[in-house]
Amino acid sequence: MLSSVDQMIWRTQDVLHKKPQVVPCTLLAIAGSTIVYRHMTSPVQGSDTIKSFLTMVTVQMLPLVLLEIKIMSCADPVGLFCKFATPVTLIHALFLAMRLVLNQSYDSMTLTMSAVFLVVAIVTMVKGYRQSLRNIIECNHVWSLIAIAGLAAVATTMLDSYFNPGYALSLSRTSLLTANSYIEIVAFVPAVWMVFTEQKNSSRVQVESTDTKRTSTAFFLFLVGFYITEDVGNAYLAYSLGLTKIVPIAHILHFLLLVDFAVYVLAHIYNPEKLVGELRRWLPVDFYHEV
Repeated sequence: MLSSVDQMIWRTQDVLHKKPQVVPCTLLAIAGSTIVYRHMTSPVQGSDTIKSFLTMVTVQMLPLVLLEIKIMSCADPVGLFCKFATPVTLIHALFLAMRLVLNQSYDSMTLTMSAVFLVVAIVTMVKGYRQSLRNIIECNHVWSLIAIAGLAAVATTMLDSYFNPGYALSLSRTSLLTANSYIEIVAFVPAVWMVFTEQKNSSRVQVESTDTKRTSTAFFLFLVGFYITEDVGNAYLAYSLGLTKIVPIAHILHFLLLVDFAVYVLAHIYNPEKLVGELRRWLPVDFYHEV
């Protein structure tokens, strides 16, 4: 029975990815259409926070779409997947830490989950990826992106302040909040950069390596676990509060794209007949018999 389930998972992703770009591009197109729909139906004049949110979600999806289209055409997709796990997780840890610093701008549940997943991100890098503190700090692409996001946030905040003199928040605090949003948007950009600058003659990573599977599984579990609370949780909250239906739809579209990317990559790293069985090896004992 377990083997037939594994084969079904593999066949499903194989059908969905006969042409790898179809699924991610379709999800991106739907996300883009929510912006158009909001623009055409919104009664709000001037600045529309919901339309801004939909735009940010769509922009945030772009790096994942580019990754899924490009990564399997690279000379060493498995090696790249393992290499960009650390910088991507580090960026997530940084914007989660900034939420805690800017705690007055977030609700208690968001702060609690941010603290939990900040710890999970650090443990994932140290224990899951077996990275030293020095290796984590030396992720130069991350710090460059943080600097660019900060400069962009200051520039846009100053423009907003100029055109909207009645700004309620201080310029510095608004800049930090905007910078944190930008950092979250570019969380997967280091992965895109590595994929598009891959050296064709670089050494390949062994797919059957224990380290490879441990890193891949840890990365997969961290991302899916975090975005279950971030996307699915916020989608439910938006729906329960009676907000416009396109807000939860946008959250779910982003989550589906992330899961599609994770399963697509992991299906090529793990033997399809052993996909579930191998994942069980890295799960805590309490969950072993539930997989």
